[in-house]
Amino acid sequence: MKVETKNIKWFVLLVLVIAGFFIYANSFSNKLFWDDDDTITNNVYTKDLSNFPKYFSENLIAGSGQITNYWRPLVLSSYAITYNSFGLNPISYHVINLLWHILAAWLAFLFLYKLSDKFWLSFLPTLFFLVHPLQTEAVTYVSGLADPMSTAFVLAALLTYVLFRQKGNLKYLIISLLSFLLALLAKEQSILVPALILLVEGLFFFDKNKWQASLKIFIPFAIIAVGYFLLRISILNFNDILSGADYAGVYDSSLKVRLLTFTFVFVKFLKLLFAPFNLHMAYEVIPITSIFSMAVAEFLIAIAGIAYIFKIYWQKNKLVIFGLAWFLILLLPRTNIISINRPLYEHWLYLPMLGFWLALFIIIDDLLKKLKARKIIIIVVLALSLIYFGTLTIKRNIIWRDPITFYEYNLKFTPNSFIQRNNLGMAYSDAGRNAEAIYQYKTAISIKDIYPQIHFNLGNALVATGKEAEAETEYYKSINISPGFSLAYSRLVMLAIKDKDESKISAVLDKIKENFPESYYLNTAFEIYYYQGNYQEARTIGQEIMAKYPEDEKVGLMLLQINLNNLQ
Repeated sequence: MKVETKNIKWFVLLVLVIAGFFIYANSFSNKLFWDDDDTITNNVYTKDLSNFPKYFSENLIAGSGQITNYWRPLVLSSYAITYNSFGLNPISYHVINLLWHILAAWLAFLFLYKLSDKFWLSFLPTLFFLVHPLQTEAVTYVSGLADPMSTAFVLAALLTYVLFRQKGNLKYLIISLLSFLLALLAKEQSILVPALILLVEGLFFFDKNKWQASLKIFIPFAIIAVGYFLLRISILNFNDILSGADYAGVYDSSLKVRLLTFTFVFVKFLKLLFAPFNLHMAYEVIPITSIFSMAVAEFLIAIAGIAYIFKIYWQKNKLVIFGLAWFLILLLPRTNIISINRPLYEHWLYLPMLGFWLALFIIIDDLLKKLKARKIIIIVVLALSLIYFGTLTIKRNIIWRDPITFYEYNLKFTPNSFIQRNNLGMAYSDAGRNAEAIYQYKTAISIKDIYPQIHFNLGNALVATGKEAEAETEYYKSINISPGFSLAYSRLVMLAIKDKDESKISAVLDKIKENFPESYYLNTAFEIYYYQGNYQEARTIGQEIMAKYPEDEKVGLMLLQINLNNLQ
């Protein structure tokens, strides 16, 4: 059914704004935590907009002194603008996430409406996209911004592509290409836009007698995608992106196991779309190693069902084919053919679910027509479903309110998540609950001892409880895991100076000399002796620094103070 009103798009936007703010309002006071610390709170690049060029040449959390393969300059730009406008006020970040989510939903409606010319079959998938509790991982979680932001640009690219094909105005193609570029600057998965363009072209605009025209239009999208890929595996490859992720030995080392495990992930996603219970971060997925597992059987049944729907609707309704193909295409990276991530995150359904809802509502509409069901029943069921999902979203927002609530909740489902135990330990430490923090750190280490940060955090908690000898041991364990972990050296230096133990100071300096550049070693030694009061040794090292690195103003000033005061 087509709603005959030129203002329908503004009516839909109003509904989405009201519904979005109503459902997500209770998340606005939620604190920043987890990845928010690296992307915003501790990221020096967000604090000063003069760092803007670095957003395009370095990884997302380089400003926190860390490395990730995420290159998302638009996301980092958003954080920087928000910080410089509102500081660390959580409300501003949450509102911005929601506005992007609403914009993505509105563009989804405009895109589907242009394709289908049917109001309700465009509006209902959009509403379910907006309110579904699976979306909280991308909307309520501040560091989830990449999903709604990139999705908005992806949908803008597709919408303007459809307008170009319908109206023939070249400006729409240019806007589509620019939107694609912006989507790539927000999230890596946007590289699938050319595949979606092919899907739209093939189902709605392709003419076999004019296939050259379709190919000509597609080429610039393909060039952008290939160019982006080449940049990401070369100049913008920050952590050997093609080497794979570290999840579980058998999962990471075997393509067969990853593909078999995806069968479980795929069926799990289908279940979560209908019954989003017990949602949490970092699912502990047990790798599937046998083709005869229940997960594989369920997957084959699901794929058989999808194939049957394809057969029925291939000639009957292209929108069903489009929706299911959209869903499958956007889940392809989650097969982890190249092991680039954990097996399962809820936010991976953020954009795919739009196509799923589109296909589902058309199929349901067909079934109800055959059954001659009354419209009032349909309206009631849909209304109750939206209320149900919206209520779950509101409840889910509460779980994200602060780190202690969040990690304690998650650990009920993932007790062996050493990362979340470490994060809970840090939350306890921030709250002054150091005994509980120590327990979480030690438990995390007993589960998987590969991260220097956990030993470092444990050392800090031990210092806070007066156990400095034990803390020293933990700091050394952290640098044994990662010799370049500079924070641990700083703590060891502080403890050695406090104890006035020359042998400990020498031991730390020897480690620094072994693992860091000469300039770092000399500066550390200079500061140790300066603050220890050994000005004669500090003067000797300071003079060596100035001879080799005359641009070091800080050491120059401290050395000048030593000489002016004739300190011995």
